[in-house]
Amino acid sequence: MKVIQSFWSKPSMNQSNDPNSRFKGGWLKQKYSFYSQAFSCLTFKQFYNNVELYTDTKGKELLIDQLNLPYSKTHITLDKINSYNPKLWALGKIVSYAEQTEPFLHADSDVFIWEKFPEEMLSSQLFTQNIEVNFPAYQDAFNDILINFDWIPTELINSLYKNQNIHAFNAGIIGGQNHEFFRLLKEKVLSFIDENVHLFEKIDVGIFNTIFEQQLGFALAEKNNIPIHYYLQDVDSDFSKVINFHTVPFDSKYVHCIGYAKKSEFACEQLEARLQYHFPDFYTQLNENLKSAFPEDNFDCDFPTERMDYLFKIYSWLDAKTTEDIFNSEFQLNPKVNISEDNGRYYIEYPLPQNGTLQREEIKDWLAILLYFEQPTSIKQLYNELCLDEDFLKDTNKDELKDKLISYVMDKFMLLEILKTEF
Repeated sequence: MKVIQSFWSKPSMNQSNDPNSRFKGGWLKQKYSFYSQAFSCLTFKQFYNNVELYTDTKGKELLIDQLNLPYSKTHITLDKINSYNPKLWALGKIVSYAEQTEPFLHADSDVFIWEKFPEEMLSSQLFTQNIEVNFPAYQDAFNDILINFDWIPTELINSLYKNQNIHAFNAGIIGGQNHEFFRLLKEKVLSFIDENVHLFEKIDVGIFNTIFEQQLGFALAEKNNIPIHYYLQDVDSDFSKVINFHTVPFDSKYVHCIGYAKKSEFACEQLEARLQYHFPDFYTQLNENLKSAFPEDNFDCDFPTERMDYLFKIYSWLDAKTTEDIFNSEFQLNPKVNISEDNGRYYIEYPLPQNGTLQREEIKDWLAILLYFEQPTSIKQLYNELCLDEDFLKDTNKDELKDKLISYVMDKFMLLEILKTEF
């Protein structure tokens, strides 16, 4: 299977303060965009021999010549779209899909994997990450387009009429063997853009990318009776299922730092820590290369050394653990945590391990679960006790409760250091 990634540098956006500029990609800082590109490429190369880059001349000069990212091959194919609006960040992807003549998988540069994908999916006509039905981001954007655009592909209108709601797919990963579909998608997208480019000031161009790639892509597949194989099922609009760094690798084998996740200090920390832990030599060399390419920027680690060392110990511990191992592991409140009472209400106070900022939260709802860990307690023991509480199980079943408890405890253990365990 050929794995591809795309990077359209669009020179006019390189040094922009726009958070979605080509060199920032929606991340808190520019450096995380490059860390993400590198870590994504490296994780895919652990499972697939060929990971190829589709870019333009400037992208090749930066990612390959200066930063030395380890792609198997580089294709300079995107110079031909440099006349397009730089905010059309998905256009480079669309063009790259249409270039393919053999089965392929395209991965966004914020997707990281810890196992191979199933062959059944890779051999299908068309596959994507997951389906999206009536996700909030689409409704207002599509309404703006209906009001303001001169021309809209009939496939979009017909899909909306047929389904009575908005259907789209998420293209964090996308690919397959139906190359005619991807060529048709490119043709329709370019027409969609060209017919309405003079009206872009009336819409949010950034959100328009999801309409022409993901909503139109779904509608075209639907019209042409092309079945879509989805890698993930039951993904909610908050995408919590795909950003679980804290359950890698014993449970999560796939992480997609979608949208808002890039703005999270926790995600940025986990990205840098994972790159440094799994590929230490490459991390060091990449930072040296980045300093040469961007001498005005600071590439020192944003997080304390002791915090990084602690995360590395957790990663090493998790490498040999299964989900059942975690389920049976005992956790306890960290001595750094303080429980206090104020006017009949109880509060938890703890320093954020990322920067030392003191946090104070009232203990209620799920936070009350932390009180079980005043003494060493396994997640299994907590699960067994909560299963006896019929009120607690009203909104969930036992299987879901197990998954939620594991994720919750690991979040408080790895990301916040509210809980601790014996390594």
